Amino acid sequence: MNTRKRLLIILMSAAFPLLCYIVGYLHFVHPMPIRVGSSNHESVEPVFRTTRHSIISFFRPAVAVDQTVFPGRWELERFQLPPTNLAGLRTMPPFRARVQSVARTMPHNTGISTLRLGLRLESGHFLQIDVPAATEQMFALAGSLMDTGLHEFPSSWFDAK
Repeated sequence: MNTRKRLLIILMSAAFPLLCYIVGYLHFVHPMPIRVGSSNHESVEPVFRTTRHSIISFFRPAVAVDQTVFPGRWELERFQLPPTNLAGLRTMPPFRARVQSVARTMPHNTGISTLRLGLRLESGHFLQIDVPAATEQMFALAGSLMDTGLHEFPSSWFDAK
């Protein structure tokens, strides 16, 4: 009976700090896609919610373990949302995002311009919005929004005729 109590105390004294470390790691460290250099290639890297070097160095060894044990958390495909259009964008709940890419496509067989807008959501997810038959005002607005943060999407795009 006495050895059972000792074993229980030893297990509890080892499990509690380990549990605190795991909770702290999940709070401070998040996988996020980050551009590699000046290219358009992205890699999923750990992002820390703090700038304190002591906390970063405390949790850095656990990143390698996390990448090995849970490789699904570190896949780039996890952060790619399926493309949508303005109707799909309108049904989304409010979000914060940064305009990351703006492109224009015009197939030769139709001659209709399509605006492709890439938004990086606050959660790290990338959302591509395709707007067929976009007006010149939409292209101008998209270009001016490049690398700026959005709290809500411009309502003039939904009512454009």
